[in-house]
Amino acid sequence: MKRRIIGLILSVCILLAAPTALLCFAFGLPAQYDETYLAALSDKLERLQTAPNPRIIFVGGSGAAFDVRSDLVETELDGYSVVNCGLYAGLGTAVMLDLVAPYVQEGDIVVFLPEQSAQPLSTFFSAESLWQATDGSRVPLLSLTGEDRGAMLGAFASFAGSKARLFFEGGKPTGDAVYARRSFNRYGDIDCAGRDANRMTAGYDPNFPITFDPALLTDALAQRINGFAAHCRSRGAMLYFGFCAMNEAAIREEESERIPAYLAALEQRLDCPVLGAPMDAIMEADWFFDTNFHLNEAGQIAYTARLARLLKNALGDGSPVSIEVPAMPGQTKAAVLDGDNSDAVCFTFAVRDGAAWITGLSEAGKGRETLTVPATYDGLPVRGFTAAVFSKNTALCSVTIGPNVTTIADYAFDGCTSLERIILQNLRPESCSVGTNLLAGTDARIVVPPGTLSAYATNYFWSPYAARMEEQMP
Repeated sequence: MKRRIIGLILSVCILLAAPTALLCFAFGLPAQYDETYLAALSDKLERLQTAPNPRIIFVGGSGAAFDVRSDLVETELDGYSVVNCGLYAGLGTAVMLDLVAPYVQEGDIVVFLPEQSAQPLSTFFSAESLWQATDGSRVPLLSLTGEDRGAMLGAFASFAGSKARLFFEGGKPTGDAVYARRSFNRYGDIDCAGRDANRMTAGYDPNFPITFDPALLTDALAQRINGFAAHCRSRGAMLYFGFCAMNEAAIREEESERIPAYLAALEQRLDCPVLGAPMDAIMEADWFFDTNFHLNEAGQIAYTARLARLLKNALGDGSPVSIEVPAMPGQTKAAVLDGDNSDAVCFTFAVRDGAAWITGLSEAGKGRETLTVPATYDGLPVRGFTAAVFSKNTALCSVTIGPNVTTIADYAFDGCTSLERIILQNLRPESCSVGTNLLAGTDARIVVPPGTLSAYATNYFWSPYAARMEEQMP
């Protein structure tokens, strides 16, 4: 009997040990994500608590963060203070409405500016991203829906384990390039150097097409928006649905033709006014920076002038907008880096716009188990490859991607059933954009250069793949 009791006590201790350790990791260790891009959430909500009302509150993904100059809006709409609560579509846009809801006050104007693509126009939510965003802060989470609270609980162990690894291995991320907490100003806008011009190789990102399908707005999101609109009205505030900036180069002609039907669907399904129309937010490619929704510095001013005009019209203010729009900048070319070209014979290439693009595998490349995407071809940087180059290649076990590749197409490795590793040679994760379906159809892991794991794992483009990353041994 005594042995049985001792065994029971030991079993209970073992069962309690793991949850206790996770709690200690999550809440007892020093913050590890408090300098990252996501950590700006607490600063935004703090401004919501302190900014005098009435306020104009912008809510959405990173399109809102990159596109709005809040100081200029404040100048144009005298009497309002402005707060920019745009953050990250990979976190979720609907959840931002929930986080803002407790702070809405009488007289406030809330403008919801989701990016015009499938994920932001849904109730998608990344609980691990929100754990990172709240690491070391006191962001209230009680306003989340029950479903999202459940997701937070489910992601807790993963977050606690990742935080512990960063602490014990000394890999605390500090943010990279413009994607860091320090890149936001006091309003919550992205406001930092390094955003002079469009740096996308083709002028737009093909991984994030812009669509105006009338069915794009999901029923679940429409319900969340309408519920938030009712909440705003109950507090004497007003919600508007708006459009963040959209890259004209990323919009196909057939999508443009669907704009009237899409706008009509919004006006029919939402219990709040629509601020302007999509055409008010469609801008030329040279106004953009690194995605189809992120503007460069000049583009940010140009879009804000349009947005201020729409807000004035909605409020019955017929005075002209005084914002001086700068000249549209030209595109910038990415640097050409040295790298391994030993497998160049394994590929076929096309040259356009001063760069080389891989179009397929040569006879020498077919059947190879390991391949390295070269850094250059005929003296030109290799910037990317079509999704068809590797997809359904059942022989490929390992692929190394050269340092000059700036875009990796979605579904590039779909059907690569033997693929084990995708090895990245680029030391700067922000210089290569990737969609949300890179690993679709494969069980491969992503191997990043030594010393870059935390930067990749918290990067705007690459963070969705953090759980399947590892660092290459030096």
